[in-house]
Amino acid sequence: MAKYEVVNGVAIIPEGVTEIVESAFADCTSLTSVVIPEGVTAIEDYAFLNCTSLTSVVIPSSVKSIGRYAFDNCSSLTSVVIPSSVTEIGKGALYGCTSLTSVVIPEGVTEIVEQAFSNCTSLTSIVIPEGVKDIRVNAFRDCTSLTSVVIPESVRTIWRYAFDGCSSLTSIIIPEGVTYIDEMAFCSCRSLTSLVIPSSVS
Repeated sequence: MAKYEVVNGVAIIPEGVTEIVESAFADCTSLTSVVIPEGVTAIEDYAFLNCTSLTSVVIPSSVKSIGRYAFDNCSSLTSVVIPSSVTEIGKGALYGCTSLTSVVIPEGVTEIVEQAFSNCTSLTSIVIPEGVKDIRVNAFRDCTSLTSVVIPESVRTIWRYAFDGCSSLTSIIIPEGVTYIDEMAFCSCRSLTSLVIPSSVS
């Protein structure tokens, strides 16, 4: 197994590593930045769990998947660019990243999974890329600063509590093609004054 180190707040990832293994840097509260080298294809479950001082992360274009709760509670992380090579973002991958103000979701992702961005309380806007078909349970729950969401025409289902507690969201347009909106999908969106629901919803 590769030996991981943190030196002066920076993650040292050995050459030749192809995956950041489960819990590799979990609870490393001194970690402030990480550059994942080209050649890594997977960031496994809990890899950076509770890295509360982590402010920046560079994910290379070789990465194809980000595991469950990989960056859970990285409360100092302000932005993440997920490369276009990524097709799978695991449950709760960025849960509780309370300083996160922006995130780029790549085109290859086909669903926003359960709790993916839940409790990202500083996130102000999100563009969901064309190709996403499902917005799963609790996907953006309690993103209390979220004011703008762009939902593409590829989306078919919005599951319960997907946007629950997005108390700053003022308007949303649901495109033609969406066929199902689950109960409580927009629960506690207290600022929502405009919601356009297409005829395709049954």
